[in-house]
Amino acid sequence: MKTEEGHRSYRDLILNRQPYPHLSSFKGIIAGLLSYAIALPIIGKLLRKSFVVTCFALGRYRQKGNYIGLYTLLLNSLIDRRYQNKNSYQWWYLMRFAVAVAQERQINFFVRDLALEDSLIMLGSTGPKPWIGYDIAYAFVGYSLWIFERGDVQGAINMIKVSIDADDTWGYPEYLLGWYGLFTNNVDSVEHFTRAVQIDWSFLQRMKHDRTCRQHPEILKEVQKKTLVSK
Repeated sequence: MKTEEGHRSYRDLILNRQPYPHLSSFKGIIAGLLSYAIALPIIGKLLRKSFVVTCFALGRYRQKGNYIGLYTLLLNSLIDRRYQNKNSYQWWYLMRFAVAVAQERQINFFVRDLALEDSLIMLGSTGPKPWIGYDIAYAFVGYSLWIFERGDVQGAINMIKVSIDADDTWGYPEYLLGWYGLFTNNVDSVEHFTRAVQIDWSFLQRMKHDRTCRQHPEILKEVQKKTLVSK
């Protein structure tokens, strides 16, 4: 299922500084002002029912580097049955944002929160279905990478397979599954690298520059052969 135009990279969302939908200037001003009261005891509970106000508050927390406030609001929203039962697309939008910011902190500031990762993985693994679309694919890529970094290759493979099924127009999950195959005998790396390159030709260059892939020149040669023939 294609949800966006063009090819997408894993850093797409974390490079997008606006985690909320586009609104008219008037509605945006109102939602932005209301978002300042979202942490208040009584009125905040009502404001959190608004997806737009919630997104404005998240954007402000992120801009200020208030990650405690940001993840408190995110986790409260993700366990809210209103999102789980009636607005699953909004739920996965928030989950994608949660994963992206966690990755942003890891990439830019070398900060990891294992307890937070566990919470997001648990919530996502029981998240609302159907598991179709880029938001789901993105989230499960994040889960997969976190699990791989902990040394659980098979667990990472299980997660990335969900990502592939969620959005077969995004080449990165296929590429990542091929990369995992370099660490186990249970995955055909050539098959998945080839699929990734067929979706987005730039993944062939990525293979050529990847230190781990360069240790397997026979795989790179086979992928080049298969993709050139198919092209």
